[in-house]
Amino acid sequence: MLIKTLRMENFRQFRGTTKVDFSCDPEKNVTIILGDNTFGKTTLLQAFNWCFYGKVNFDQRPDFLLNYELSEEMRDGDQQIVEIEITVLHDGTEYVITRTQRYNCAAGTVRGESVPNAKISYKQGDGQTESVKAAQINNVINNILPEDLSTYFFFDTERVSNISTRKDVAEAVKGLLGLSIMDSAIKHLGDRAKKTTVIGKLYGSMDLDGDAKAQEALNRIQTAEAKRAAIAEQLEDCNSQINQYEARKEQLDAILRDNQTTAALQKKKEKFEQDIARERRALTETTVAYFREFSTGALAFFSQPLLSTTSAFLKEVKVDDKGIRDLTKPTIMELIKRGRCVCGQEICEGNEAYQHLIAELSFVPPESIGNTVRHYREKLNSFSRPAEHTYSSLDERYKTILRSKSRIQEWEDELLTISDQIKGKENMRQYESELSDIRTRLRDLHAKKDRLNRDDGAQKNIIESCKKIYDSLTAVSGKNRQAMELIAYAEAIREWLAETYKEKELTIREDLETKVNEIFERMYHGHRRVAINARYHVELLTTVADKEIAAGESEGSNRVKNFAFIAGLVALAKSKIVTDNSENGINLSSEPYPLVMDAPFSNADETHTANISKVLPEIAEQVIMFVMQKDWNYAEPVMNEKVGQRYHLNKISETLTRLS
Repeated sequence: MLIKTLRMENFRQFRGTTKVDFSCDPEKNVTIILGDNTFGKTTLLQAFNWCFYGKVNFDQRPDFLLNYELSEEMRDGDQQIVEIEITVLHDGTEYVITRTQRYNCAAGTVRGESVPNAKISYKQGDGQTESVKAAQINNVINNILPEDLSTYFFFDTERVSNISTRKDVAEAVKGLLGLSIMDSAIKHLGDRAKKTTVIGKLYGSMDLDGDAKAQEALNRIQTAEAKRAAIAEQLEDCNSQINQYEARKEQLDAILRDNQTTAALQKKKEKFEQDIARERRALTETTVAYFREFSTGALAFFSQPLLSTTSAFLKEVKVDDKGIRDLTKPTIMELIKRGRCVCGQEICEGNEAYQHLIAELSFVPPESIGNTVRHYREKLNSFSRPAEHTYSSLDERYKTILRSKSRIQEWEDELLTISDQIKGKENMRQYESELSDIRTRLRDLHAKKDRLNRDDGAQKNIIESCKKIYDSLTAVSGKNRQAMELIAYAEAIREWLAETYKEKELTIREDLETKVNEIFERMYHGHRRVAINARYHVELLTTVADKEIAAGESEGSNRVKNFAFIAGLVALAKSKIVTDNSENGINLSSEPYPLVMDAPFSNADETHTANISKVLPEIAEQVIMFVMQKDWNYAEPVMNEKVGQRYHLNKISETLTRLS
């Protein structure tokens, strides 16, 4: 397919008519449109998507495509159109694809028609123009460029981070490389379980003459085959996952095997870190206890020399200590005043009780110091008693603090030494954790695979058993014999196609990987290899110690990988793929496709930009690029001789761009 022209009418910031003629010269097959950010490069790419599929991917107001300036000028009753027209040459026929949307102004509001109008016309061999019926438009467009392949060839570099890991990539690649033709043939032939397929209809045409047993056998066959088909899909998915996990397991085993010393040091480092954290907590607790005990016992401890001197002095002092403890003069005077003792004895002036109390006044303060001295001695003993243990306790705690600090310092020195030894090396713990997870997943997947195989075997036995019953009951009439003969032919053809498809799919995937690696080596300035798995997902491998491992991908290497993948698809699509499984073979050739790219060199460095610029025009039949001037400065010296058309985007305002 070649894109000849693009015409836009009032599409977003392109007001009025804007037309682009693309270079179709095989020697100068590149068209360059230069423009900085917000100049309209993405709008140009979305014009292709909208014209072909009626879809756009804009960040703001994706449902409003009319030029904003024009819409502001509209008044009630006014009408304007948005229209995209693309002329393409496909399989020797020129097609004109047009999509139009009308916008009307009513009550001060501009709205577009809910369903744009699409038209396709083409030139017949005699030069006459013929229009495609409305019901066939989508089929014709998908025949020219299937929608699920469009993002590979209408490529928005800044919006697609990794096109090679999309969920639909496998089916898209098979379609691009011609395998979908065989897949469609296999599905068209079908099986007994699908009544609308060729084989299903043949079985449905059998004359059972109301034989309930034959009908029951057929129903069981169809149910069992439907279950086997579902099991086959699950097995394929299961095997694909097992292969991926096994490959990653081998990589992790190699990494851990080659880094056993690092892994041991990391474990030792982690133990030191745990010991240090635990010792720091103990140090904090001991220090807190030390200061708490110091706060409560320091006064008594440091007072001991003075208290010892005081105690010795009081022992030598002769004092009368005949008084009653805690008895004071006010207490005695209060008893005399009351006239009765607490024991009930009457107290009156001159009696015996009175005389005893008066005598006791000479032994209480301030008349007698004996009680005070006795009280002081008792408090002195009580105050000094805890001080006996304060020193030994503080001394032991302090020694514990010093031991903790010494251990922490020693472990931190060891930790520093280990850190220097493993500095810059991989963290083995994350690999060990990933490996453990993969082993668990593999165990579960193998168990699931065994269960599915058992289920498949059981369904196969049911089919074989019921088929014998069915065949014995239906082979009686000539009509049934003819149908069974046709079924045998159809099943044989389907089996042959299925085997050929499987063989060719593997060959194509291997050829694609080879082609992608050839292109990647030309684009990438480094030493890596591209691997493509059964789901057509792509990863970069690098060799470490004679082992290939998945390496981390930068934005630049990821971008080059994507370009190599797409270029590989384009290169294979250009070549003629034929299988020789039979005398005549099966032609799997497909139509070459152009590459239409927005910001293709975004996040690529100068060297990668130059390499990509050299390779893409050689691989693709036609290259159309919307490029920033700063990126084009690196690409131009390499690509300039391949440029057949060149345009510039001129930004007049935020809502208006002109193409020159």
